[in-house]
Amino acid sequence: MKKLSFIMVLLLCVSMVNAQKSKVTGASNYLTSGKLDKAKEAIDAGIGHEKCVAWPKAYLIKGKVYQAIFESPLPAYKKLSDAPLQVAYDAYMKCMELDVKNKYAKAVKAQMTNLIPDYTNKAVEYYNGEDYSGALGAFEKVLEIENMDLFKADKLAVDTAVIFNAGLAAQKANNLEAAAKYYKQTISYNYGGAKAYAYLSKVLADSDKAEESLKYLHKGFELFPNDSYMLVELINHYLLGGEPSEAAEYLDKAIALDPENGSYYRAKANLYEKTNEIEKAKEMYNIALAKDPKDYISYYNLGILHLNVCEEARKAANDIMDQKKYDAAVKNLFKLYEEALPYFTKVLEIKPDEQNSITYLKEIYFKLRNEKPEYMKKYEEYKAKAESL
Repeated sequence: MKKLSFIMVLLLCVSMVNAQKSKVTGASNYLTSGKLDKAKEAIDAGIGHEKCVAWPKAYLIKGKVYQAIFESPLPAYKKLSDAPLQVAYDAYMKCMELDVKNKYAKAVKAQMTNLIPDYTNKAVEYYNGEDYSGALGAFEKVLEIENMDLFKADKLAVDTAVIFNAGLAAQKANNLEAAAKYYKQTISYNYGGAKAYAYLSKVLADSDKAEESLKYLHKGFELFPNDSYMLVELINHYLLGGEPSEAAEYLDKAIALDPENGSYYRAKANLYEKTNEIEKAKEMYNIALAKDPKDYISYYNLGILHLNVCEEARKAANDIMDQKKYDAAVKNLFKLYEEALPYFTKVLEIKPDEQNSITYLKEIYFKLRNEKPEYMKKYEEYKAKAESL
């Protein structure tokens, strides 16, 4: 009885295999004619019973169908699968697993070759859509395919652009370990120039590896001393890292390379502020504005410097005991406040929604409101703007 049951199951399986092989053949025909919906329906049905189907060709056809779904320009076909590339990749891998005689090796290799640009395009799509983890996964799949035994005999060139982009995607996804790995690989292949060193340095700094971070920053500058991006990274490192005096050398180099770039003069002004050389800072801010009259940040910083002078004058006035001298000091203080107005007014001409400037103008006009009728009007104007923020 058991033997009879086994024979019946075997016959049933043979029957199913024949039916399924017929569906696989149908899927191939539908694929050739471009009817991807019918092709998917047929291959899904034809490959549905793995215990009865161990046919490598079935998985090759499945991979082709799903790859064609991804590559189709027609939205109706693209909707047929949420992850067609992964399904295709898995199908090709299954085909190779079952294909012990390597009957389909060339066909799988051809399809895998086409998966490389497909996954690259998908990575770009993910990246542009700000799905950086998805982009990283797709770039890594490209690298995985390119490193398969299938391609070893071809001696494919190292895909340095994909390695670099994998680093970018990993960094954006905050996968710092992966980002460092890919940037280091990029550098080992002499690709990416100064940016590879600068990005790696940033990743290492964010990973609390300050010493290694600085090492790559200086190595990048050593190799690319005239690269403006590298210079900016070094300048920012020292300006923001508590060693502003160290930034001077790199700022002077940047200015020499690009003397019309106002942002370098503004950075040097910021350096002078940090070293408490205020007059030099003002000079640099004014040069920055001469280079770029729309540099509202320089106007703003000059305004802040002037308010600092006002604050010192206010403190000094409060310590005066003599009424006449006090009145004179207050009059001078109001004059100083008036001199601060144009800086913040200019900021708002360039950037009307700059909130701090609106607040400062409101406060200054409040202090001056009794000096002139128009100052009271200005105070009310900026008070209303501040309340609407």
